[in-house]
Amino acid sequence: MQPIEILIVVGVALVVAIAVKVFRARQAARNRGPAHIHEALMKRAELHTGRSPFLRKVVSEFRANGHVSNRQAEAVAKALKRLEAQ
Repeated sequence: MQPIEILIVVGVALVVAIAVKVFRARQAARNRGPAHIHEALMKRAELHTGRSPFLRKVVSEFRANGHVSNRQAEAVAKALKRLEAQ
């Protein structure tokens, strides 16, 4: 094989590898589904995990399970209201 043919093969392999990676990333994003209704609240709670053990616990549960109950969400909202008022 000539050096130019080797470069062409390597270039094609690189393009195919990038295309496969992009395709898989798009598929994963599609399969993830819609955002959870409490996701925005939990992102706000992540900012205050250093100040509250309760928020740290709830955020870790949300990361593990992908959801929190409505009662937990209400408690998180109250805790955030208190912390953000300070």
